[in-house]
Amino acid sequence: MGKYTQWITHKGKRILCVNGPGLSEAQYIEAMEEMKQEVLKEKDGALVLADVSGINMTKAVVDKSKEVVNATKEAGIPNRANVVVGLTGLQRAVAQLFGRGVHFVDTVEQGKEWLVREDDKHR
Repeated sequence: MGKYTQWITHKGKRILCVNGPGLSEAQYIEAMEEMKQEVLKEKDGALVLADVSGINMTKAVVDKSKEVVNATKEAGIPNRANVVVGLTGLQRAVAQLFGRGVHFVDTVEQGKEWLVREDDKHR
């Protein structure tokens, strides 16, 4: 697995976790690239939990996030539940502009629980 990403299982659901609290801009971009590569391998889509607590929303960070969303769309990867931990109000507003059904929570545990419930609704 990557430096910043790992697959976990929570209540029988396979979830791709991006461990990004406090990453620098360059590290965040690397983490998003790892996430993109993993999601592109999943032809049925992936449940994704990204902890981005303490990330600065720079133009490069926003651009990389947009790139990931566009790459998965273009590859025809179905959109499954995605949750982001650790964004503030303004950061959430920015993320909603380009997110594909992203949900925001305050903790990793809340994120895992939300992903399980959401996936159960759609399966």
